Amino acid sequence: MEFLRSQFTKIPKLAPVNLSKSTVLITGANSGIGLEAAKEILLSKPERLILAVRNLERGNAARKELERVKTPTSTQIDVRMLDYGSFDSVRTFVKELEGQRVDIAILNAGVWNTKFTTTTDGYESDLQVNVLAPALLSLLLLPNLRAAAAASNTRPGNAPKPHLSIVSSGLYEMAKFPERNLPSGERLNALNDSKRYVQSDRYPTTKVINLLWVRELASRVSKEEIIVNAPTPGFCKTELMRNTSGAMGLMVKLTMLMVGREASDGARCIVEAATVKKEDSHGRFLSEMKIKAETAMVTDEGEEKLQKDMWKEIMNVFAKEGLSVQVA
Repeated sequence: MEFLRSQFTKIPKLAPVNLSKSTVLITGANSGIGLEAAKEILLSKPERLILAVRNLERGNAARKELERVKTPTSTQIDVRMLDYGSFDSVRTFVKELEGQRVDIAILNAGVWNTKFTTTTDGYESDLQVNVLAPALLSLLLLPNLRAAAAASNTRPGNAPKPHLSIVSSGLYEMAKFPERNLPSGERLNALNDSKRYVQSDRYPTTKVINLLWVRELASRVSKEEIIVNAPTPGFCKTELMRNTSGAMGLMVKLTMLMVGREASDGARCIVEAATVKKEDSHGRFLSEMKIKAETAMVTDEGEEKLQKDMWKEIMNVFAKEGLSVQVA
């Protein structure tokens, strides 16, 4: 019932905020929630908008669409290549931003696969695209976000402080995530084992880990410097589940038809979290533009250890892959 209630909640329009001296970065920006978020952001006339996309042709098409719909503004729209299925792509993407400010980062790209597939790096696709790659990007962007925080005196007084919004999903509440009961250091390996793969639990599980990451990252980053939060757009009419087929595909299509939220509504939830929400949203899950109490899956006393363990496991993956990252 809570799902239905949330799906039918009216999402209000947003008043533009002052982004005239701000750079906004959106991943997965060529379609769906990401593209709609870019349209919403343009209403606030940012100085620069970076569209991070996996396909440059589609990214350039998105830029042309945005150029047609944007209000008269001098916003510079850049299209950059970013493939979450490759750690090298993430590293190259951030390298090209070295020394540049990023005031608002919306990490939106994600996948929902229907079978076990691996990336070029050898990790199960949902695990890398929904968890490992955005976690890596969130760390690598910290210098850019901190540069924006340090330059706060160059922004208008009513401009939002730097935000890092990592898109979440209310479906994390449905995760069984039996791997969490394994000893420390073994959970990601289990999730990367095709013999243990359970398709119906994979996407929700990645969103649990995603939320644990946000909570731990927020504990290590000052909310006075950067606000880190995890908004959900809700169940929207997008291509996220385009790979589903058979009975599951039919169920998804029917559910989307009956209760699916428009992508533009979901995008406003994301943009509101990344531009309007204050320090009280730091490390929190947000739904329908409100801070929502997280479930026991991530808040119970025992889960705090899981949160720190998953952080360590993810950081160990980065070390294994030769990826130099740090928080401080």
